[in-house]
Amino acid sequence: MTAVTPDPVTDAGRRWRPRDVVVFFVLAYALSWLWTLPFVVAGDVVRRGVGWPTHYPALLGPCVAALIVIARRSGRPGLADLARRTVRWRIGWRWWLVAVSPVGFLAVALVGMRAASRDLPAAADFGLFSGTPAVGLVGVFLMITFVAALGEELGWRGYALPQLQRRFAPLTATLILAPLWAGWHLPQFFVIQTYRDFGPVEYVGMVLGLTCGAVVLTWLYNRSGGSLLAVIVWHGVYNTVGATEAAAGVVAAVVSTLVMVQGGLLIVLEVRARRRHEPSVLSPPTTTAAATRTVGSRVP
Repeated sequence: MTAVTPDPVTDAGRRWRPRDVVVFFVLAYALSWLWTLPFVVAGDVVRRGVGWPTHYPALLGPCVAALIVIARRSGRPGLADLARRTVRWRIGWRWWLVAVSPVGFLAVALVGMRAASRDLPAAADFGLFSGTPAVGLVGVFLMITFVAALGEELGWRGYALPQLQRRFAPLTATLILAPLWAGWHLPQFFVIQTYRDFGPVEYVGMVLGLTCGAVVLTWLYNRSGGSLLAVIVWHGVYNTVGATEAAAGVVAAVVSTLVMVQGGLLIVLEVRARRRHEPSVLSPPTTTAAATRTVGSRVP
């Protein structure tokens, strides 16, 4: 592995520990599935705007898995680093625009619906999310963002992505993480009403959208200086505008399609940069193309 100058996001060149990464994924799956599988067996269904049964504790599985692995490997310094990245908000206004960009995609959908003389979703419907009590738009957004999205992102982008980037280039690391992220959702397909209503095309679209979303989140995480807060906000905003009751039909289709376009464009630009031996589009700004294989987190 090539030695490089430490990156401002993470300490590049740290030792690649595949066993720790495997332990993380096993724990993340086990902790989440142990909550969800009893609902699958019982035939319970998680519905929008209803607080029980709920899959929320399962969404904390990746976070708890990351905390366990980091604490075991590096103790307080590693946990302190994770905490710093979780509250990192000084990232520049353009990256905050990226973090809230799903709102812009929603605006495109609403303008298109208005132009087509279609009824717009009610504002209150943005406050109806699976497994979440109907506590109003603001309350539901906070739960989606700072419970559900935080529970996932402290694992996926807080631990797994930086660890994979110690060994692989950002795009390769993302394409490894994405199917594992998708597979983690599997029990939810049997209990969450919106997933249960999917047909084969919708499932394929979800996996494709998730993969493109993972590329966008890698880009946002790396280019924002390792801000987990930014990716948590993006995830929460996306779920609010793309997965609530208001997003049924046209809105969900438009928002998901635009995320896929965004992710697809980043993939094209990254592949082109590789072929031209130019700096990686997905890596931190100061990481050169030659060093991207060694980007990782500060956790030793």
